[in-house]
Amino acid sequence: MSYLLWANIYLAIFYGFYWICLRQETFFQFNRCYLLSSAIFSFALPLIDLNITSFTIQSELFTSTLPEVQIIGAAGLGHSASTLLFVYLIGCFISSVLFLRKFYLVKKNAKTLNTGDAYSFFHLIKVDPKLVGYDEIVAHEQVHIRQLHSLDVLILEIVKIINWFNPIVYLYISAVKLNHEYIADNESVKHQDQRIKYANLLVRQAFNTPGYSLWNNFFNKPILKKRIVMLFKNRSKKSVLVRFSMLIPVMLIAFGFQTKKENLLNGSTSDKLIVQKQSTELTTDTTKKYTAVETPPQPVGGMQAFYKFVGENYAYPKDAELAKVKGRILLSFVVERDGSLTDIKILRDLGYGTGEAAVKMLEKSPNWKPGFQNGEPVRVQFTLPIQLNPKVEEAKTPEPTPANQ
Repeated sequence: MSYLLWANIYLAIFYGFYWICLRQETFFQFNRCYLLSSAIFSFALPLIDLNITSFTIQSELFTSTLPEVQIIGAAGLGHSASTLLFVYLIGCFISSVLFLRKFYLVKKNAKTLNTGDAYSFFHLIKVDPKLVGYDEIVAHEQVHIRQLHSLDVLILEIVKIINWFNPIVYLYISAVKLNHEYIADNESVKHQDQRIKYANLLVRQAFNTPGYSLWNNFFNKPILKKRIVMLFKNRSKKSVLVRFSMLIPVMLIAFGFQTKKENLLNGSTSDKLIVQKQSTELTTDTTKKYTAVETPPQPVGGMQAFYKFVGENYAYPKDAELAKVKGRILLSFVVERDGSLTDIKILRDLGYGTGEAAVKMLEKSPNWKPGFQNGEPVRVQFTLPIQLNPKVEEAKTPEPTPANQ
């Protein structure tokens, strides 16, 4: 659900930029590409993790990785999360049924030609020969066919199935279909006198043509005024595209907030990145490279005592229990020269407060015995993996009933 949340946030940002900066411009082909690619890109962005941790080096810093600690959460049914998922899936099912119904209506109406028909769908063109301006209408619909406008609509209909709850998706579809009409209108007429004749054709029509959303309907009354206005509008200057740079800082802020707050892949951050962090050799002296500490730091009582401390003091967040969160979180911390644990950071998070709970746990840890290199205490960085597993209630085995004597 976190993935869907961020995908829809990006979708809203992209559409907001279009509505403010591009919808009144005549870059029809550019707008088409922008709307379609941004809708798809919104679902790719949450899958990217650029959470690169930087280290402040005050002196020699050695790195080491601890064995994984497994923590079993308290039993929980996750009723709230399950209910939310169930509602979402029901919505997807209903949206899919409505989508299939549209296909059925297209197939059904393709067999007959009704009075006033003026629409196209992929290679199908249905135009009533009795309509005034028949040739202009056919030319208009042929533009839709050549440029595969119906494919754009189908892609966004699939996006709508996944995001049926987001009104931005419906605005996206309306914007794409309107832009399709702008493109077809612009391709159909080239001269001013043709535009006047074409505008009169649009205004004079008053047919009750069917408006199934998968079709490119020539006489779509709600958008006729916008089409006429755009038909006579002066071409936008290319310098207007400089506005596109305004989108960059907004996306960087949103993307930075996403990577800071949670890993939307639920712990599947690239292992390559983690391995690189584990194997990095950091030192302020470029002439010396250390791959191990002569005497590594040790928790008081040994590592087993530290693992016991982690297991007993990690507070499994309630929200994580309800959501049945499972996976691995990854932390880094530095054992200072005095044995204290500092610079505690979350390298991989599962959300729902799981990473924050681990930080609070390490902040309560007793001091370790410091590490030594060449007889001097040194700072050592550790990477600690913690595997979280929600506890599953075991079914009670009924006691055997004594056999009848």
